[in-house]
Amino acid sequence: MIGQDMKLRQFAILGLLIILSPVIHIGCRSGPDKRTESVPEWLHSTPSDDRYFYAVGISGQTRKTNEAWDQAIQRARAELGRTIYSHVTSEGLIISTTRGEYSRQVIDILSDTELNFTEVIERWHDKLGTYGSINHYYVLVRLEKKTAKMILKKLK
Repeated sequence: MIGQDMKLRQFAILGLLIILSPVIHIGCRSGPDKRTESVPEWLHSTPSDDRYFYAVGISGQTRKTNEAWDQAIQRARAELGRTIYSHVTSEGLIISTTRGEYSRQVIDILSDTELNFTEVIERWHDKLGTYGSINHYYVLVRLEKKTAKMILKKLK
């Protein structure tokens, strides 16, 4: 009889474990499913049109939000300078200074924190690392092409 009670008890425990296994499985997860957020289209494909030059900037890891946004804007302006320089050289414009010096001048002018000609038109904080690293900040800036031409004329 003792052997039969033991078998009945084991059978009851096994049945209980089978019934409770989904609950036990949910409770043992290592963490919540990774959430995702939608990534702005301009990160996949930088806009292009006849009126503006566009560029994207990304921050590095920083502790302060304002510093991260400023860093992303600075980097976007430097990228904008490279974009304009590439456009100018592809147009075959003759430049009186050496290529390297001219490139540096354009990038320096557009990277200047006091530059009021660039416009930040989009911002995005990647909180979850959906696009890149966690807690990085992205900006999309633009500059009117006629303003860029005006800046370039001053350099010649």
